[in-house]
Amino acid sequence: MNARIARLLAAAVALAAGAPLTLAGHGHGFGGVLAARAADSPAPAPLAPTRVVGLPGPTILNGTAPLNVMLSAPVSPATPAPSLSPSVAGSWKLQGDSEIFTPVSTLLPCTRYSLTIWGRTQSSGYAELGRRHTIRLTVACPPLAGLQQALARLGYIGASFRPLYDVHYPPGKETRRAAAEHAFHPPRGRLAPDPADAPPAQLGELDPATRGALEVFQADNGLEAGGQVDRATWLTLLYDVSVDKRDPQPYTWAQVSESLPETLWLHRGGRVVFSTPVNTGVPGAETELGVFPIYARYESTTMAGEDVDGAKYDVPDVPWVNYFNGGDAVHGYPREAYGFPQSNGCVELPIEAAHTIYPMLQIGDIVWVQ
Repeated sequence: MNARIARLLAAAVALAAGAPLTLAGHGHGFGGVLAARAADSPAPAPLAPTRVVGLPGPTILNGTAPLNVMLSAPVSPATPAPSLSPSVAGSWKLQGDSEIFTPVSTLLPCTRYSLTIWGRTQSSGYAELGRRHTIRLTVACPPLAGLQQALARLGYIGASFRPLYDVHYPPGKETRRAAAEHAFHPPRGRLAPDPADAPPAQLGELDPATRGALEVFQADNGLEAGGQVDRATWLTLLYDVSVDKRDPQPYTWAQVSESLPETLWLHRGGRVVFSTPVNTGVPGAETELGVFPIYARYESTTMAGEDVDGAKYDVPDVPWVNYFNGGDAVHGYPREAYGFPQSNGCVELPIEAAHTIYPMLQIGDIVWVQ
């Protein structure tokens, strides 16, 4: 066997064993052909990049629901978890093509978050994402029905919730997650007056009885008592429901009857704790019927305006004043008699009676004129 044939046989054995080709040649003969073909072999194709194919919508209607980030293929176990800012107690887990975040209790109501998917995020068999993605999320405030049911649970609305279907609300404390689930997804039903003669509240509406209850709740918790549903109100309400922090006072309202003799009854819980004859507005300046939350209070103030006959008045030092509807107020005023229309729209009480009920009322308590 000559030397050239020996080299060719050795090259064939090496190729069969997977060894690199080292034959020399000038492009002629068997050795040159093998070397040329090895040099012309294409490089492996680069991996396709990972893609993000699914993200949460910009508005989150239920803060207790999981967040889902979906990739173009099953997620690599080594991929870094996305992050939420502000941070939220909870955990990310891999499930097929998705990274899923479940909060321990809830994303905070009425709150904005940033969700970041990192550049090193990777699907199995794919290259890394390459650049990070950040989106903005807004968690909506829960619906008014959830607010009303929570306020009723804590005794701030004179009503009990009557669910349309069989829903069990255990008495006392409940977990923060349960409180949030009830807030974001309240069951259907109605608010039944409790006591039976309490001012009515309509489920799903920010009606006067609900707005007044909200103002009392806000004042009790050191919040601005403006009757507006905001983030601070919801965070406080969820906490109070979770620890069963109830209204420290019985549900209170003033009922005013325009039937003769005109009378005010002060209700606390299921009892009438005080009653007195009163005067309401004369024809042309009638006291409006309806349910009104008290919005301002003064131990003494000046009242000025115009009577129905056009005469101007300016009365200083009107005592024990509770404004409930525009310029109309429950207040003390000296008259020779009470029990029939005499005022310019206000509800006038004997001064001592006004003094008696003043400390029993607060902003948000209802005046119900009937």
